[in-house]
Amino acid sequence: MAEPKKSTKSKAKASETALEKKAAAEVIGEAGLEVAAEGVEKIAAARDVEQVSRVVLAEGASDATRGMDAMLVAQRMSGLSKAVATAGEYDLGQGAEMIAASEDIEIQSAIVSMMSEGDLEHGMELASIAGQLSTASDVVAAIGMPILADFLAAKGEDLQEIAVETILRSSATRLLAESMAQTSEQLEDLGVNEVEEGAARLEISEAAAARAEALGEAGAGLTAQGVVEMAAARGMRQAAGDLAREGMGDVAVGAAGMGAAEALEQ
Repeated sequence: MAEPKKSTKSKAKASETALEKKAAAEVIGEAGLEVAAEGVEKIAAARDVEQVSRVVLAEGASDATRGMDAMLVAQRMSGLSKAVATAGEYDLGQGAEMIAASEDIEIQSAIVSMMSEGDLEHGMELASIAGQLSTASDVVAAIGMPILADFLAAKGEDLQEIAVETILRSSATRLLAESMAQTSEQLEDLGVNEVEEGAARLEISEAAAARAEALGEAGAGLTAQGVVEMAAARGMRQAAGDLAREGMGDVAVGAAGMGAAEALEQ
């Protein structure tokens, strides 16, 4: 009579063990499935991060390239600014020299003009004396001194010729003075123009230098930003790889758990 009771207990225990295995298999299977699902999510997230890293890398490369181009343009603009400044300084110096030369010529013109007036006065005095000698010659001839009269007449004619030459020289000197005055004015105008051109070039040079400096700073900032973005992209790509490997590991662990659950149910 004891054997049937023992067999019943054995069957009950076996049934209880099977239920426990089934329950354990369900728990393990659910845990494995959850881990595998998390792994799949990590892999998907890693793909998203990888795509974002590519976009960030492209933006970083673009920013760095534009920054380097801007710095190159700034460098060339700075060189052009220096060249324009040099030309402007040369124009200022040349203009100043022209104005100084104009003042010198103006002074010389005034001196020549004074010489012209002196020659004219001297010529008129000589002409007056020549006329006086001619009158004296007529008087001496009238009182019966023909030799002295001829002498005075000859000297009067000589003096008259000298007077005419002196007056003509004064006229030529006056024309020279006027020409020199015109040359002085023209040279002064050229000097003023050179000074104005030099000042304008220096102003342009300063504006170009300021623009070059601003462009260089902007280019340096853009280049630095591009470098940071590319570094960030590399970090994101590395993080994506780590996340993908972790996700694949979770999938493998989850699959192993589900496999173990299936084995327990058999």
